[in-house]
Amino acid sequence: MQFFSSPRLALGALIGLSAAFSPLAYGQTVTTIPIIQGKGDATTMAGQLVTVEGVVTGDFQWREQLSGFFIQDVKGDGDPATSDGIFVHVNARSKADGIDVKVGDRVKVTGEVAEFDNETQIAQVAAIDILGQEKLPAPVALTLPLATGSSFENVEGMLVTFPQKLTVSNNYELDTYGSLGVSLDRLFVPTNLKALGEKSEDEALRSFILDDGSDAKDPEATPYLDANGSRRTGSSVSGIIGILSYGHKSYRVHPTTAPVFEETNPRPVAPAAVGGTLKVGAANVLNYFTSFQDANPRARGAKNAEEFARQSAKVIAELRGLDADVLGIMEVQNNGNEAIGDIVTKLNAAYGTETYAYINDDPQAIGTDLIKVALIYKIAAVTPRGNPVVKKDAAFERYPLAQTFVSKANGAVFTVVVNHFKSKSPGRETVDIDKGEGAFTQRRISQAKSLLEFVNSLKQSTGDPDVLAIGDLNSYAEESPILALREGGLSHLNLLVPTADRFSYVFGGRSGSLDHAVATPELAKQVTGFAEWHINADEPVFMEYGKLTAENFKANPYRASDHDPLLVGLNLTP
Repeated sequence: MQFFSSPRLALGALIGLSAAFSPLAYGQTVTTIPIIQGKGDATTMAGQLVTVEGVVTGDFQWREQLSGFFIQDVKGDGDPATSDGIFVHVNARSKADGIDVKVGDRVKVTGEVAEFDNETQIAQVAAIDILGQEKLPAPVALTLPLATGSSFENVEGMLVTFPQKLTVSNNYELDTYGSLGVSLDRLFVPTNLKALGEKSEDEALRSFILDDGSDAKDPEATPYLDANGSRRTGSSVSGIIGILSYGHKSYRVHPTTAPVFEETNPRPVAPAAVGGTLKVGAANVLNYFTSFQDANPRARGAKNAEEFARQSAKVIAELRGLDADVLGIMEVQNNGNEAIGDIVTKLNAAYGTETYAYINDDPQAIGTDLIKVALIYKIAAVTPRGNPVVKKDAAFERYPLAQTFVSKANGAVFTVVVNHFKSKSPGRETVDIDKGEGAFTQRRISQAKSLLEFVNSLKQSTGDPDVLAIGDLNSYAEESPILALREGGLSHLNLLVPTADRFSYVFGGRSGSLDHAVATPELAKQVTGFAEWHINADEPVFMEYGKLTAENFKANPYRASDHDPLLVGLNLTP
């Protein structure tokens, strides 16, 4: 990243161009920047030819930057409702293209007032005159959250600073556009904290985009990385000083000095301790397919064997790190026991002994979806009792799978049900549409009710009341499907952790739990702990196996999937 840099023309050429395109030749009266900006969201002077004067506060003239620079009225108008700054867009269509300015230059610019992507700017520049040098105005200090009913519009184009330590909340576009979402603290999906319809905080008052002074896609060097080549959500940033602008539907700051990051959310080496004598885990393994997209157009996972080697290495590192006695797995290829067998074989190789076995489900009964759920268990810890049971209900795309186990330590009996509810993606859905909890909410409610029936039937068929249902329920913690499970008498184990730590997924810069564990009241009394191991959701997408190259790949668990795995501790009594 470069701050305050642009190619300088030779002094003689600069003077010649400056004189040739001097606005004085146009006889324009200087219009102040605050008058152009006005007090509304958009200027009322669009299309008018004006001459403005100000000091260059931000220089982003390179084509791979912003093709322009920011100027600010030296004195301003003293009205906090109007901005003193504005962007000057200079490109190959501008008559003044090629006239170079630098930060601290006092300039006059003649051009046309425009609203581009909801940002007021001077475009179609006809003349730039460098008048001398000027001390930069002090950055306007801003604090989050903004006052209710306000926005950043009154400082659009101005030099600003944020004295607070802020939180990285969105890293999705870091490698593609060099930008991060930052906020006062971690942003949560509203329905992860409150039921639909309850008032939630206005994110626009709490956040903005930390950009990199460029609109270029796929920058050669990704900015803001940590020592691991990543940038986790939840890390902190301070010392933000730059120009506040608007673009791509968001207010954003283009830094003029390098911001300072602090690793306040480092990579967790292991899951939080959950206690107990047995541990049950759940992990979405992000389309673990043993057939590859290059040869099978229906495959959803790795493109080829090379990618699959990276994917499986990360998944195995994740599952070994969980070290669960019983483990539910979602998004494994539905190809009999081939894919789940591959996981178990590689996991045992990592342990150096035959540690795990898989539950041998009936391929004819598990359903026809391309992916399925699966169960594996530690041979030394538990013994399966009876056959696995599949809930064959048309409400499900992927049937729930249940298995009863007996603890080898004390003979205690318990049943685990692994689930994967319908996703929130709307597709072509026109009936069960998104009404605040994602598409297919009614389908997921039906699945939750069917799961309740399944749990109750398992209590009867096994003669034991200890049932634990786990998995990717594609519903946030206070959404209707989860509420249905709680209202149906199951204990929601995710609620055992503080709200600030209650998430397994990050989407659009908002965190929330899509992966859950619910238990019958009898089993809930024997739960010793619950944890979500935050190794995946906080990591940027470009850390996934399909984005990494052989040179920067590491066989660690970080970003093994897009979901964080969970872990439950149990202290069972016979």
